[in-house]
Amino acid sequence: SESDEDGAWQTGGEKTLDRREFHMPQAGITLHISQGALSHTTWSTGAGTVVWEAADATVRHLDTSFAPNGLRGKRVVELGAGTGVCGIACAALGATVVLTDLPEVLPIAKSNAAASPWHERISVQPLNWADAAVPDALTCADLIVACDCIYQPAAYGALASVLAALSSPCLIAWRPRGKREADFLAQVTTAFALERVAHAQERETSLAWLRPVDANINSTW
Repeated sequence: SESDEDGAWQTGGEKTLDRREFHMPQAGITLHISQGALSHTTWSTGAGTVVWEAADATVRHLDTSFAPNGLRGKRVVELGAGTGVCGIACAALGATVVLTDLPEVLPIAKSNAAASPWHERISVQPLNWADAAVPDALTCADLIVACDCIYQPAAYGALASVLAALSSPCLIAWRPRGKREADFLAQVTTAFALERVAHAQERETSLAWLRPVDANINSTW
């Protein structure tokens, strides 16, 4: 439903931990990610201070697809980075990464990036999807990662516009929550071809590749 901000799953379980670990067995790496304090507005405001459910499957897929260093030399932009876990996973696999989110969310991403062994390959930049223009520095990415960004229907148009402006292959992951996710997919598939990652569906997480349909991209994604 649209009014599920009080649901226990938004504020319970591993979201109450100060620190989370994400194992990448193919790369032989464990990510250590700090989380911020939860509040009753965490879900309704889209606060990125905690790791949401789709991150587990996303990190696993990145590890399976690109370990140990299959992203070496690639430029990755993470949208709605929150704690930065997925972008940091990309840096661990060799990529140069820009973590983006709203300015008020960036301190936790910046802290996690600085504490990681790959901090020299990670930068942090504010990005409001509603802004009129995407910074030029983000438009040369080889890969976009958008994990748990599909949960506020009012933001779907802005997110679709950002993806179109970036015009790069995107790995997108979400947990279906009855938030009209199909409406968002209908918007982006006018500019992108969507290919679902089959194994992710078994874990109650939807994971898919979006590939620009009109770009001259010889992509291995």
